[in-house]
Amino acid sequence: MDNLAAIILHINRFALPALGILIAAGCVLWLLRRHKHSPPGAYLLNTVNHDKLQLPRYENSVGRSKHCDIVLNYPMVSRFHAVLARRRSGWVVIDTGSRGGTKIEGKALEKQTPIAHGQVITFGTFEFMFFDAEEEAKGAIY
Repeated sequence: MDNLAAIILHINRFALPALGILIAAGCVLWLLRRHKHSPPGAYLLNTVNHDKLQLPRYENSVGRSKHCDIVLNYPMVSRFHAVLARRRSGWVVIDTGSRGGTKIEGKALEKQTPIAHGQVITFGTFEFMFFDAEEEAKGAIY
């Protein structure tokens, strides 16, 4: 019996570190593959000065705060004004209780609202046109 315990102990000295290395390598490979995903490819175009603001993430905060993904340094825009998010069904806009309000094509948002390629979104009093790269690739012209 002591001989069997010694064999199991001897195997575990090599098997457990090897298992740990395999698990760590699997995690690293998963992380490397995960970062290969391309960004959503959507952007906002300022209708006044034609500045192009890329939406770098699948959920993008918009506001005056430097902590937002899209910083709009205008007095009529709240610090945390709205969120633009990519869902399976498409892009949506969520107003976060901003004082100036958020509108799509002039209609005020009451809840999470879908936005389509080429539509105008208003943060406070500032208008931006929304563009989705997938729709542009399909040849949608607005």
